[in-house]
Amino acid sequence: MSDKQWRGTTDGTPWMHRALVGILKVVPVGVVYFLMGFTIIFYMILRPKAYLAIYHYFRKRHGYGVLKSYYSTWKDYLLFGEVVIDRFAAFAGRTFKVDLGNNQIFMDLLSQENGFMMIGAHVGNDEMSGYMLKSPKRVNALIYGGESGEVALNRIRTLGENNVRLIPVKEDMSHLFALYSALSDGEIVNIHADRLLPDSKALRVKILGAETDILKGPFSLAAMKEVPAVSAFIMKEGAMKYHIWISRLDVGLSEGASREEREEHLASRYAEELEKILLKYPHQWFNFHEFWGEDK
Repeated sequence: MSDKQWRGTTDGTPWMHRALVGILKVVPVGVVYFLMGFTIIFYMILRPKAYLAIYHYFRKRHGYGVLKSYYSTWKDYLLFGEVVIDRFAAFAGRTFKVDLGNNQIFMDLLSQENGFMMIGAHVGNDEMSGYMLKSPKRVNALIYGGESGEVALNRIRTLGENNVRLIPVKEDMSHLFALYSALSDGEIVNIHADRLLPDSKALRVKILGAETDILKGPFSLAAMKEVPAVSAFIMKEGAMKYHIWISRLDVGLSEGASREEREEHLASRYAEELEKILLKYPHQWFNFHEFWGEDK
């Protein structure tokens, strides 16, 4: 598996995950944030490849100076730690404020009989909307199947209560049939497009001034089924607060466009929206690998 392919597991052992959920039931989230902040430097030292990937992201893609890039890398790790803690806080029953942002786009799509695609990325905290909001249409989220039993069980329990079904990636590709069926049934399919799956096909796009590969599957599925597609990014805006940014990707698509043209249009629009998010929230980029090959 290459550095750009999706691993998707949460660090720590099952007993550590259970302990963290128990702690967050009684200890304020801010206190856990504070304690976690002291461990960030050690974590960066132990994961040099991941640390350098984030440093290169700030240095080359945002054009920051050396010192600002070092500081920004630490801040990125800090916010990632807070996002992970927020996930366990949700498991512990804590409530977060989620601002729906471009809510009318989402409400219009919910009112239609057809299903639609929500295409996200490893920025912010994609799971938070599923923990705090309940959609009248079932959301089918593609996930990596290698999480620990504790995290997987908490996900299934918490998300299941809010009409979210988790579909793990399978080597026999059966997950593709489940996603196709969900769209046929008028449901929502949620996939991240910024990490490649094993043996997956890619599309070339430009983000922050450099070309890179993104997962072709979500755009191919939307083009094949001819369903609406939106980008959806759930970004952290403070302690216990998130904001959802939703944009239609199929806007401006010419009528009668071929499947390949639809794929390319959706992927290009997705890249544009992801770039906007990275410029607005530069410290919430959580791809800890060399996403842009030229940055190595």
